[in-house]
This record gives sequence, structure tokens and C-alpha cells, in this order.
Amino acid sequence: MAAYCRVSTDQEEQLLSYENQVNYYTNYISKNSLYEYAGTYADEGISGTNTKKRDEFNRMIADCRAGKIDMIITKSISRFARNTLDCLNYVRELKDLGIGIIFEKENINTLDAKGEVLLTILSSLAQDESRSISENCTWGIRRRFEAGKHKMSTKRFLGYDNDEEGKLVINKKQAPIVRRIYQEFLDGKTPDYIKRIFERERVPSWDGKFNWQATTIISMLSNEKYKGDALLQKSYTVDFLSKKRTQNQGEIQMYYVEDDHEAIIEPEMWECVQMEIERRTRYLEEHGTNSYSRRPESNPFASKIVCGTCNKVFARKGWRSSRGFDRKIWQCSERYKVKGVMGCDNRHVEEETLVKAYLMAWNALVENREAFMERWKKQMQGENLLAGYRAERFIEYTDEAEPLTEMDTDFMLKTLDHIKVFEDGTLLVVFLDGTEIECKNEEE
Repeated sequence: MAAYCRVSTDQEEQLLSYENQVNYYTNYISKNSLYEYAGTYADEGISGTNTKKRDEFNRMIADCRAGKIDMIITKSISRFARNTLDCLNYVRELKDLGIGIIFEKENINTLDAKGEVLLTILSSLAQDESRSISENCTWGIRRRFEAGKHKMSTKRFLGYDNDEEGKLVINKKQAPIVRRIYQEFLDGKTPDYIKRIFERERVPSWDGKFNWQATTIISMLSNEKYKGDALLQKSYTVDFLSKKRTQNQGEIQMYYVEDDHEAIIEPEMWECVQMEIERRTRYLEEHGTNSYSRRPESNPFASKIVCGTCNKVFARKGWRSSRGFDRKIWQCSERYKVKGVMGCDNRHVEEETLVKAYLMAWNALVENREAFMERWKKQMQGENLLAGYRAERFIEYTDEAEPLTEMDTDFMLKTLDHIKVFEDGTLLVVFLDGTEIECKNEEE
């Protein structure tokens, strides 16, 4: 005979009950001459609504299947399982193996003829008890949310730790990494590009390792906790048995707490990032592409060259010239979208021409800086935070700036929105501050 014990919390009184169960059944079986002691299996501090995470329970079932156990004794159905389906499935499986379960509290032996009928009724009651407990816990959590009280784990939360009371406090070593992520994004880099930069520079993530995920960076960029606020109940438990959680899309009420803790990111900068996320989303939709400068290290103009005829993005192609080397040219993505059928008839453009147009336009902007100053200052005073941020940056970038003589990809990402290519050879360079400068492509 083996014994199975379980308590479902880590509270002191429950752990005492756990120890008492282990001692009781060990002595009970050892002192009874009818039984040979096959061991005590005990799970501590684990929920009983399913058996997937109960290591000792699963080890006991494996030993039953291996023929090491003939009988199991446990305190009650609720200690064995609060899930009717799990309970009955294991009882029937063990019964087929000739193994009985004695539930002391209910006085049930599953090898008796009446055992399964009583077990079905009582295990259903145990499951309903578990549902009631879950609902009461959920009710308590939501009442705390209403009062603006919450606790969250910071194990996977870069930038914050918990103090003695469970409140969020800034992690001084990690906070600069968070600030850099926000700054790099506003400087035109994509989450995927930031990921590769951090891995190359061996910037530590939340776990101290140097592996980053673009999805993690995207999530960080929209997390309101970095500006000191807290949106509570972003997700919720759908089913108390499976513990499955899902994102809250408005099915249940959420609670927003302002100034919940010290901010890492200034609210104005956080809002600028949200506006930039929206801007990039609109840009992709408007120009018919699903990627925004995914690998600018090797393809700096990706998604930034726009057709003046159909407004879709250009794609880079490799052509072999008569002189025997590859030419990098840009062509409208709609031109041969259907194989063998001519689509958009806008002209192609050499990549060298695009580089020259960007450099020429930027140098013209720097040379005529004073002509743009009044507009930049108005933008800084306006209600559009992102426009004001861009204006401030452009004043900074053009202050005593030397003319650009070669392409600097990271600087281009900070300044260029797109270049529009027209059929007549005109190139319209559009900067992120809204400035537009026209250049003429004379190549044939």
C-alpha cells in the first residue's frame, strides 16, 4: 500500500497539515500487518484542479503501472483531485489494473461495487468546490484592482524589482537598457534591428543572458508600466480547471492606475513612441508592405522607396551590367506582381542615385537651416508630441553640421521618412520632420 498526500497552498497551517498527513500515513501503513509499505507520495503547494503539474502524483501513477503498488490510501477526494474527469479516469485505470483507492473521509474503496457511483457524485462536488474557491479568489483580486492595489512578478520584467511590500522599484542597472530601447526606436530602428545590435554588443536581457527577442522589445515599447502607470487585468483565466489564460479584449473590466510607481521613461517620450508605432503601421498599410526596414545593415532603403505612380514600395533587384558586375536597382513591387503581366510602368532607379539624392537633400536642408527654424519651433510648441520631438532633433542634427559626403545608415534612419520616385525622373526626398526636397534624376 502507498499513501498520497497533498496541500494546495504554501501557508504555514497548510504545510503543517501536509507534514501531519505524511507522518500519519507512513505510520498507518507501516504498523498494519495487512499491508506492506510501498511509499508515501506527497505534493506540496500545488493546485489540485488538474494533475499535469503534480510530480509526485504522476510518479505514483507510473509506479502503479509498473506493478509496484496494489492499493493507495488518501485523505479525501479533494486531496486526490478536484477535477471530476481526471479523478474518474485515474480511478478506472487503476481499477482495471486491480489497484484500489481508499478515500478515508468519504469511506470509499474504489474496488467495491458501489464505489464508483459514490465517487462520481462526490468528485463532482469536489470540482464544484474548486470552482467556488476560484471564483472567490477572482472576486478578491478584482476588488484589489478596483482599489488600485496589485502585485506582479518582476522575474521577466526588465527594469524593475519588487520591494518588501511588492511595489515596483527601478532596477538601476537595467533601467538604462530600457531607456536605450525607447531611444533607438525613435531613432528609426526596428525591434528586429535593435535585437541584433544588443546581441552583437552583448547587452544583457532580463535573465542576464545575451539573447533577445524582437517580440519582447515590441511588448516593452507599449508597456505603460515604464511611464509609471499600471493597466490591471490585461489577461484573465478563462477556465478554472485548465488554468488557460487569454488576453482581455474588453470581455471584462480593466483598471488603469496613474502614477502607480516611479517611471523609467518620461510620459512624453512614451507617448511619442506610441505615436511612432501608429505612424509606422499606417505607413505599411498605405504603401502595401508588411516589413519596415527589416535589415537596414545590408539594405538601408528597404521600405523607404515609394512609387510616385501607384504609391507602393519599390524592391531592390540585382542586375548584371555589360561590364560584368552587379548593379543594385530599385523597381516598383507592382511592376511584375503577376508573372508575365506588366503592372505599374514606373521607371526603375539605381541605388547609387538614391544615395546621391539623400545626401544632396540633407545637405540642402543643413545649408538652408534658418529657413526651416520658424517651422521647427512652431512644431515644438504644438500639440503633436512626435512632431515636436522630430523638430527638436532636427534642430540638434543641423546645428553646425558638416555636409554629408557618404551614406551613414543609422543617421539616415533617424532622418529619412521615404524617397518618392516619379516617372519623369523626379525624386522627392521626404524627411521625418515633414520637410520635402525635390531632386532630379538625369540618368537614362
